[in-house]
Order: sequence, then structure tokens, then C-alpha cells
Amino acid sequence: MDEVLIVGAGPVGLSLALALARRGIPARVFEAQPALSQEARASTLHPPTLEMLAEWGVADAVIARGLRVNALQYWERATRELIAQFDYALIAGDTAFPFRLQCPQSTLTRVLLPAIQATGCAQVHFNHRVARFSDEGDGVAVTAETPDGERVFRGAYLCGADGAHSLVRRQLGLRFDGMTYADRFLLVTTDYDMSRVFPGLGPVAYIFDPREWVIVMRQREGVRVIFRVGDDEDARAALAEDAIRARLRRLFDPLPADDVPIAGAVLYSVHRRIAEAFHVGRALLLGDAAHINNPTGGMGMNSGIHDAHALADRLSRVLRGQPDALLREYAEQRREAALRLVQMRSDQNARDLSAADEQARAERNRRLRQAAADPAQARAFLLRASMLDARIAQGEAT
Repeated sequence: MDEVLIVGAGPVGLSLALALARRGIPARVFEAQPALSQEARASTLHPPTLEMLAEWGVADAVIARGLRVNALQYWERATRELIAQFDYALIAGDTAFPFRLQCPQSTLTRVLLPAIQATGCAQVHFNHRVARFSDEGDGVAVTAETPDGERVFRGAYLCGADGAHSLVRRQLGLRFDGMTYADRFLLVTTDYDMSRVFPGLGPVAYIFDPREWVIVMRQREGVRVIFRVGDDEDARAALAEDAIRARLRRLFDPLPADDVPIAGAVLYSVHRRIAEAFHVGRALLLGDAAHINNPTGGMGMNSGIHDAHALADRLSRVLRGQPDALLREYAEQRREAALRLVQMRSDQNARDLSAADEQARAERNRRLRQAAADPAQARAFLLRASMLDARIAQGEAT
């Protein structure tokens, strides 16, 4: 009965399974799809996340498949001026991983899965769609639709890592309060060298513009170029190749853009929502099932993995006889982190990208230049951007 049942084999659910297995706690993961998702989706891993992956024995394998980013850049689109650059070398004394890693979640999960299987302490079931569950007081019962029909699995706790449309959260009857942004993100994938357009452009660059900001993120597999799409644009029209090429021509002007290879394009809406509670009885939420935020700054997948790290610690201690109050502590602390760290910072990143008022834009640029020019301020900036400051503050308080 000590087995932990996990719904969802994305990066968060698999991280939880591996973290538990490394602590000797049996885990069982249910995934509705027949295999790991091929979608690249989130692609940024921050230093504290790499620290956690190292703790679980998979950091080297993940880093070998990703692209190290040694500096963050901020540009003005209209003038093609580099406003500020922040070098990760400034936080080399704060972490063993003073860089940002660009690695799609579809690559991360393909490292996590064999590591889980090798433990002998956890199982991942594909083609197992969880239909319902019940809290039986001393454990949970999960009914899953499998290729062999419905089966019932029992465990000590149920953890919902099943995304923004979480069945676990919905069956618990929890509100998912928040809002949907008016702006949408158009993600265009290419292998074009964007430094031809912005000389000196680094692998990760945020390009300010009040009408159509752009984010450029290089990966081993190519380059992601993300454009702001307003709520007045039709989704189908925005995805048409001629419309995408028109955006590229505006960005590249006066350089030609018609020969830029387009490997793919996706348009998606952006939300900021949080569950009213992360813990009800023997059920717990983590990752997108518990909170979603503006992806600007790459904090979504990272915060979900941080949930998994914190929850694995609390669950293992409770299952070894410590008080159940540890799970309430997990829920309160991670909900607070989602509200005050992830969502607030993601919103600030979004405001910086699209600031329209001339005075606000000038102040933003002044603030970034000043921070980049002073090593102490630049270090503090990178600690925030890397999600390291919360861990450091907790360490100093203990």
C-alpha cells in the first residue's frame, strides 16, 4: 500500500516517479497516450532544475542532449540595439550549473523514462487512461482504462501531474482560478542563423517591441522564433505560410527572408491559473495540474519539476512515519511559490517585452543597462531569472 500512484508521464510526473524511486518509494505512473509525447513544448532548464536532475543521476545525460546558454540578451527590435547582456559566469559561485540549458521536454522525458525503468522501483504504464479514483481513507483506488479493459490499482497516495486539464483536479472539484492573456504566441521553428539579422545575437534573446515582440531560442535541433500575436488576428490566418513569411520579412527588413526554411509553426494561447488547493486528503497536485503561467522566462516546466522534488521529499518522509502535516506544508509552500515567484515574474517579463509607453520603455532599458553594468546587480538579476534566489534565501534562513 506504500506505492504512490501518479497520473501523467510528462516531465513532471516522470520527475516525481524518479525522485521517489531514488528514495526507495515504489511509484506507478499512468499515461493515456501509447508513448511519450513527441511535442517539444517547454525547452528551458534552469540551474536549480539541473541540480535536481543531478541528484537523481540524470543531469549529465540531459546536458549532453541540450544546448548550454552562457548569457541572456535583451534587444530593441526597432533599432537592433543590444540593451543588456547577463553572463551566467556571475553565478558560478552559487551553483554547479551556471548556465541555462535549452533542451525540449520531449528529450528530457526520453532520459527520465529509462532511468525510472532501471531503478526497479517504479513502473510506467502507457495506454492507461485514468477514468476515476476514490480516497479510501487509508489509501486510494484508481480505475484505469487499459488495453485489457478496466483495472483497479491501489496505492497510498495519488498525485495528479496530468496537465492543465487535469482529471485529478476536476474530480476533486477544485477551482482553477485565473485568466487567459489576450496575446497569443506563434512559435516558428527554423534552422536559420538569426545572428545574420541581429549581429551578435546570442542563443537566447528577448527582443522588445510594443506591437510584435520576439523571443529567439536556439536549440540543438534548430531555432525557435516566438512572435506575439494579438487578439485581433485570426488563428488560421496567422498560421498560413504567407502570413508567417510576412512576419519574418518585417523582422528581417532590409535583409531578404523568403528563403528562410520553416520547419513548423504552432499558435497557442497563454494562461495564468492556479488551483485553489494542491492537497485534498490522499490526493495531491503538481505541475500544470496545479498552476500554469505565462511561459516568458521559461519557468513553467521548471516550477513543475521543483514541485516534484519537494513532493517526493515530503511523501517519502510521511510514508516512513513522519506526520501527514508535511504534505500540507508541501501544498502551502509550492502554492505560495507559484503565486509569488513564478506568476509575478512571468507577468513582469511579459510586460517588459510589450511595454508601449515611451517612458516605461526608457525606464525598462535603463533598469536593464544599470543591472548589467554592475556585477552585484547582474548576479542578483540572474539569480532571479534562474529561479535560484528562492533556494538561496531558504538556505540562508536555516
